[in-house]
Amino acid sequence: MQLMNLYQQYKVQSLETLTKEEVVVKLFEEASKQINMGIFYETHENTFKSYNCIAKAQKIIRSLHLSLDMKYAISQELSEIYQFIHDKLGEAGAKRDISLMKDILSLVDELKVTFRQAEKLARAQKKIG
Repeated sequence: MQLMNLYQQYKVQSLETLTKEEVVVKLFEEASKQINMGIFYETHENTFKSYNCIAKAQKIIRSLHLSLDMKYAISQELSEIYQFIHDKLGEAGAKRDISLMKDILSLVDELKVTFRQAEKLARAQKKIG
């Protein structure tokens, strides 16, 4: 039991030391994981678990959406993308549409890669400056 507490402490400490950019990447990774699990459960006809996974992914996307700083031009574009993903996740979950889930997963994975690259660039610029 104590080992589990140490692991939980490690996880919390790891998250607390992440940069903002790294947090965004982690959120996309978790959203991707949840959508993947939703697809898995839907293909195995476990609608309840699939729905829960898709709902978790929606919460993550909603959190990303709410965290946008709208004083930047890119934020409006990201807002529209996040709203689209959120709406389509809801549609995919309600219709149990695996094809739509896969399409959304592809989009989330592309965003994850993009933000990972941006995080690396930000880190490199901090080293230079």
